[in-house]
Amino acid sequence: MIRIAVDEVSKHYERQAALRRVTVPVLDRVSFEIPRGQTLGLVGESGSGKSTLARIVLGLVEADAGQVRMDGVAVDATTIAGLRRRMQPVFQDPAAALDPRMRVVDLVTEPLVIHRSGARQSRASLRQAAAELLRSVGMDASALERYPHEFSGGQKQRINIARALALRPEILVLDEPVSALDVSVAAQVINLLRALQQELGMTYLFISHSMPLVRYLSTRIAVLEQGRIVEIGETEEVCQRPRAAYTRRLLEATPTLETA
Repeated sequence: MIRIAVDEVSKHYERQAALRRVTVPVLDRVSFEIPRGQTLGLVGESGSGKSTLARIVLGLVEADAGQVRMDGVAVDATTIAGLRRRMQPVFQDPAAALDPRMRVVDLVTEPLVIHRSGARQSRASLRQAAAELLRSVGMDASALERYPHEFSGGQKQRINIARALALRPEILVLDEPVSALDVSVAAQVINLLRALQQELGMTYLFISHSMPLVRYLSTRIAVLEQGRIVEIGETEEVCQRPRAAYTRRLLEATPTLETA
């Protein structure tokens, strides 16, 4: 079953240049599908349109043309409220994604409060839910009363992942989730994401500029160059027999990731 289908999505922005406004194309007729429980790795250099595409898939930005569908339902202004709890993001900067004034227990359970998941929950039940979510990402309940500044970058991203899991989503959109972390910490987080997918059966859209990361985590790879997909296919097919010159450059430019 196809979980996410992106069909001919295009997007442009306008910016001021000298004395006139110019149209800047960002995405040009991008299409792909992600079956249930699989990972599509979207790889490309900075400025290729990856993050814009992530925001369109999440319903945070409207496409100029084309459509995104989740389980056959179009993701648009009329449906996004109902779909949002089923599809959650993890963004690039773990510190920026966490309100420094909030304790971890409140950060992790904020989605439950906003979406009023189930019956009205007591403070004790929310705390228990937060502790269980932290355990699922390799942290213990001693973190609950602490603030974001007390944690390392890798721990902050684990907290973000725990919060993303609060509503038991079916899809995670992972937009460069380890690019701000040291290599060894990044490997630990990637292994965590892989284990969570195997345990929970989630579907991932994993966005990165790193071909080794994408190769390690993904079932299929789509290569994005200047807003266009220049190659898409099974992971090992793309990595071992790349057809596009841009894909070959990405493979040649990055070292092998040694995962923990």
